[in-house]
Amino acid sequence: MITDDPGTPGNGKWEINLAVAFEHRPGETSYDLPAIDLNYGVGEHIQLTLQTSPVLLTRSGHGAVGGIDGTEAALKWRFVDEEAKGVDVSMFPRIIFNVVQSSVRRGLSQPGTRFRVPVQVARKLGPWHGDVEFGPLTNSVGRREWLYGIVGGIDLAKTTMLMAELHGTSRMNFTSDVLIANFGLRHEFTETRILIMSLGQEVRSPDQPRALIGYFGMQLVY
Repeated sequence: MITDDPGTPGNGKWEINLAVAFEHRPGETSYDLPAIDLNYGVGEHIQLTLQTSPVLLTRSGHGAVGGIDGTEAALKWRFVDEEAKGVDVSMFPRIIFNVVQSSVRRGLSQPGTRFRVPVQVARKLGPWHGDVEFGPLTNSVGRREWLYGIVGGIDLAKTTMLMAELHGTSRMNFTSDVLIANFGLRHEFTETRILIMSLGQEVRSPDQPRALIGYFGMQLVY
């Protein structure tokens, strides 16, 4: 899902997410081929993250263009554990930057360097899962914003979870917000091979046509 959770891979473990993702608006579609999300556990409470993706953009009446999307480097610190306190809480500061500036000119990535410092809170109640995220988003080019998200999930079986999400960004005065409704599925084939997929729609987008988004991938844990 778009909203992050406080979970970490565990000491010395890798969590690698490889997926095909897309965003479609009238007249144009962008594809992450693939979306790459690398996570490594340092101790039981720290996660190092690196994300990037090759992007293909198609527009009506134009040829396809390709390049590299923004690259994200992050560190997650889970400083409250559910086992001890009944709830998981983490901070996940990150920096998002452009390795290839031509991607900005081609409309494949956002300009400038972005900084996020969100906090995540999660709790389980039987088969139910809840996760909330909130924090500031600062851009070296453009306005400052808030990001926020809430995810609810239910275990349909021991290996399968169904999820629903609301995720958004807004200006610092909580106006001109973009809001996405998203639905996801997580299914464990094995402890180390996990299917993750979602499909969502912008339900509020004041500055441009609403987007349809999708994600289909595998999570590898070892």
